[in-house]
Formats: sequence, structure tokens, C-alpha cells
Amino acid sequence: MKNILLMVLLLLFLQGQSQIKPLAGSSNKYSISCNNLFFEVNADDGARISSFKLNGDELMYVAFSLTDMAGSTFWPSPQSVWNWPPMANLDNKPYTATVSENRMMFTGSTDSKYQLRFYKTMVASMADTSIVIEYTIKNEKSTAQTWAPWEVTRVIAGGLTLFGKGDGSLTGDMASRMEEEGDYVWYDQDETAGGKGNKIFCDGKGWLAHVIDGEKLFVKQFEDIANGKAAPGEAEVEIYTTSDHVYTELEDQGAYASIAAKDSVTWKVKWFARVLPSSVDVSVGSASLTAYIENMLKRSGDISGTHNLSVAANVKVFPNPATEYLVVESNLKSYDNTLMYLYDLQGQMMVKQSLETNNQKVNIRSVANGNYVYLLKQNGKVLSRGKLAIQR
Repeated sequence: MKNILLMVLLLLFLQGQSQIKPLAGSSNKYSISCNNLFFEVNADDGARISSFKLNGDELMYVAFSLTDMAGSTFWPSPQSVWNWPPMANLDNKPYTATVSENRMMFTGSTDSKYQLRFYKTMVASMADTSIVIEYTIKNEKSTAQTWAPWEVTRVIAGGLTLFGKGDGSLTGDMASRMEEEGDYVWYDQDETAGGKGNKIFCDGKGWLAHVIDGEKLFVKQFEDIANGKAAPGEAEVEIYTTSDHVYTELEDQGAYASIAAKDSVTWKVKWFARVLPSSVDVSVGSASLTAYIENMLKRSGDISGTHNLSVAANVKVFPNPATEYLVVESNLKSYDNTLMYLYDLQGQMMVKQSLETNNQKVNIRSVANGNYVYLLKQNGKVLSRGKLAIQR
């Protein structure tokens, strides 16, 4: 009877994971639900990301009165080439949508002037509760072109924005509203509302974060490019706030590179959203806030490997569901500096244990029932990660 109950619970857990599968919505909108995240794309509006929610609370600016300036879009950089407005076929004309297994894929039409076509692919990662977005720029010309990828995400003005500062200087007419504390740039939008300027440019360190209402954290992770590798007149990290303080754009850019004729480049961005623990101080210069963000990204791993969610072939963690302990089975030649971590779905570490031998038991008696993610690391390198349930 107990084994039957465990099998039923395992099936329920696996059914819960099926929420990763994209679901088509009304008006040609497509969505993904992943644990407490909701992510929606409007195929009719340039495959614009039209909603990103945490526990049902919207994190982006989605005002209907400014449809073209809401949500999150994707442009080619630098803007100095195309000025304004953006190319309609890339920014706001309908894309063709395809749902395949756990992915949403959107194909745009070719811009007549610059001969560019965009493809966008979105997939949820249950392993770290995130959304992985791949943007592809295809050059349809018969000659090479040079562009950089550029994601523009709009949030309601207000709250605290921060990012890791790279090399070079912070520039732009809004630079005086920023504060540089330690290795980070801070933008307290509530304290500087009504201040001078609209935009800043800066080399970053591969992430950009925003805190809403003092507790909801939105983080975008992307490839960290070297200072000077951004498009002319642009930067890895850019922030823009409207003069009327209605919305703020959180902008990240990739490397400026040549795209051969009929060839393409793909750029990956990862979105996280978390409810911050009460122990995290949300203020300019907060060490607890930067530590929380850095640790979350470190657990997630390199942005280039975020689609590889399978367990390493030489590692097995069981039972699943588990009750009082886990067993880690592997064929490692050495267990020096090998650690087993267990995290809840919001990224809080519940267990950390050194492993010294094969088939070693890991005590989980103090961990509450629920769904979790495990991580096995050796000398700082991730050997395996996966999902499991605890049920008593």
C-alpha cells in the first residue's frame, strides 16, 4: 500500500512539471507556467513578452494605452542605424507561433530595409524556476551585416534597480541619479523620481536586477561581454526612465558582431523572479541583496548551459519521492571537495552535505514535504542537477 501511495505521489509530481508545456491562450497569446511563474507572449504583437508574473503579481509594465511601449521586445543594435521607430516587422507585426514539446517558437517576417528576420524561442526550466529565452537574428542579405542583440524590458517606474559594474565609466544624462557602491551600480527610482535625465549606459557583469515593492525580485541573466564589445554608442547594460516617471526600461545587449550573408546569430537571456526573504535588506549598497542575487545565479550555472537540465549519466539520486534520506550513487573516482545541495523552488538552500563515499546517505528529516532541486558539485563544478519530491 505504501509503495502504491508513493507511486501516486510521484505521478502527481510529474504532472505538476507538465505545466512547463506551453499553452496557447486567447488572441494568439501563448503562455508557460513554471512553479509560481507565469510567462506570456503575444504572437500578434511582434512576439512581445506581454506578461511575467510571480505568484500572480505582474512584474512588467503592461498598460493597454501604450501597447507598443509595454512588455518586453527585441531590437537590433545600434539604434543610431535605424533611429525611430523600430522596424515594424521585427517589433510589432505578427509572428508565426509554433509549440513543440516544452518550447514556444516564434518566427517573424523579414524587414524590407535591413533584410533582418528574428526568431524567438522560450522554454521553462523547472530545475531553477526560470524562463530561458533565445533570440536569433538572421541576415537575409547577400552580404554580411554587423549588429548586436538588444532586449528591452519595461517595468513600472519605481523600486530599486541594480547591476554588477564592469569596466569603464557610467555615462548618460541620468548618471547623476545612480550610485556606485562597491562593485555595483544602484538606481533608487523612488528617491530620484523627478531627477534629471532619462538614460544611462554602462559595461556590466552579465545580469540586471529590479526589486518591486521591496520584496519581488526580477533578474535578467545574459552573456557578460567585455567592455568595448557592445555596438557603437551602446552598452551591455542600459536603463531608461520616461520623463513622466511612468515606466523604466531594463535593457541588456550582446556583442556587436558580423553576421555573414544568409547566416544567423543566437543570443540567450534567462529570466528569474523570486520573493525575497525578510532577511534580505532592500536598499542601496545592501550586501545581503547582492549576495542573494549572486548566489542564485551561481546555483543556476553558466548562461550558455541553461538548456541542459538532464542528470549526469554517472550520478543517481534516489529515492524519489523521498522520506527521511537521499542516496547518492555515482562512479566518481574521488570524492574530494564533493558537495550535495538541496534547494527549494525559490532558491533557498535547505541542505548542504559533503560526500565522502559512494551510496552515501543524505539526511533530509528536517526538510518539509514539497518539491525541490538538488545540485551535486565537485571542486565548484556542477556534476549533476535534478528534481525530486519529499513526501511522508
